[in-house]
Amino acid sequence: MDLPPAPNGLSNRWNLGLHWGICSGPNCHIRENLLKCGACKAILYCGADHQRADRPRHKSSCKLVKEARETLAREEAALRARPGDQFLMDNPFEAGRGRFWKLIPTRDYMQSRFDLTSTLLNIRTGDAVEAALEHSLEMLQLNRSDNQGVRSQVPALYLRLGRDQEAYDMIKWHSTFGAASDYDWNNLDLPYMNLHDEDVFEPPDSFVKNVENLSFLVCLTNLKVRLLLDIRMLANEAKKRGNINASYEKKMEWVREHAHSDVLYKRRDIVERTKWDDLLGSLQSQVRKLYAQVKKENRFYWPALKEPERWSAAYPTIYSVGSPHEVNLVFRNTWYSWAECPPALEMILAMR
Repeated sequence: MDLPPAPNGLSNRWNLGLHWGICSGPNCHIRENLLKCGACKAILYCGADHQRADRPRHKSSCKLVKEARETLAREEAALRARPGDQFLMDNPFEAGRGRFWKLIPTRDYMQSRFDLTSTLLNIRTGDAVEAALEHSLEMLQLNRSDNQGVRSQVPALYLRLGRDQEAYDMIKWHSTFGAASDYDWNNLDLPYMNLHDEDVFEPPDSFVKNVENLSFLVCLTNLKVRLLLDIRMLANEAKKRGNINASYEKKMEWVREHAHSDVLYKRRDIVERTKWDDLLGSLQSQVRKLYAQVKKENRFYWPALKEPERWSAAYPTIYSVGSPHEVNLVFRNTWYSWAECPPALEMILAMR
């Protein structure tokens, strides 16, 4: 493969549909010496000619991001300059970290940061999605109670970036430690979102009932579908003539060439196998159960994937659980994580 590793050091992002690391000019495939748009800082060009050529398409979203960045900068400067009083202590970004929303003067800042993530996600590039993810994660650290519902969008952003392991770790933390009745969200000394490299192959039966929102459940399903596709790829490549006794290094060439998930890069024990029948059976069962669970939680979600134009235009509003209005928000959070991995979307649409 002649493409370099992605910024995460892996190659799986090349196998996803998110536009990144390449000039956004018309029909341009240049990947070297790229420059970011100076206004939005979320899209790349090989030079001024292609930036001008793309301007009619990019202009509106660029302007929104630029304005959102400026608004956030003003709100942050005002918050840092504000003297301590009965409503807000000095140096709130350090002294108030973890409980920002309870400090009422911080709310304009938090809303401005949320608005910036929303405008960034109107730009379908890796740089925009990475920036939106970074802002979202920092907002969760500033305000653990997440009064704005930021965490609902994070697993899908991880998936869009090919960071499936981190998506799984986050979903599992919120569905185990974060879902525990005795977890004290006001105690900032307790561990928070601290799971790493959990076993993505494990059946989620022990915690799936505690998955806190539909977006998490959908992303868990998407993640397992991608993993199933990758294990099926290994099995199929191994069956090809001359590949029966392939080395680990050879199998990792298959992973770099075809894998959608980043999980196999850390799982030498899985890649080195000669048979994967048990894993295929387990993952197929997990996907069926998760599909059924999503359908049980909201019967409108899976059909929505067949009508993306309709649901993309729907504006999120107040909803009741299980309603079409809930899908308005969940679809917006999760659709691109499906659309940018066509084999996963194809598999889930074929299910009944």
